[in-house]
Amino acid sequence: MSWLKRILIGGGIVLVLVIAIVLLVSHWGGGSNGPVNQTISLTVGAHTVTIGGHYKEMTQESMADGMNILVDGHEITINADQLTIDGKMQVLEPGQDVDISVNEKGAVEVKVVHADTGAPAKPAE
Repeated sequence: MSWLKRILIGGGIVLVLVIAIVLLVSHWGGGSNGPVNQTISLTVGAHTVTIGGHYKEMTQESMADGMNILVDGHEITINADQLTIDGKMQVLEPGQDVDISVNEKGAVEVKVVHADTGAPAKPAE
């Protein structure tokens, strides 16, 4: 009977170790709690705003004359003729679209492009 106890105890120890290893691997390597690469496009008047990159959260709020967007603490406001990012304003001309990318560290890069060619216009300030 002692050999049966040894086998059961050994099997129990192996089972506990396997469960512990699976939990550790899923906690440290398997989960994606950080930012995920994602893209969303919004239309505001004659402009298309594309937000992409590695951001944790993004909210949008429609206003009477445009849209207010919050991306990882950065405030972006766009209406028919101007773009404001974190208090810095840029005038938009008809036919210009806005590409906003967020890197892994949360920094925002903005490009204003012509809708018909996709070529960058002057950079946002």
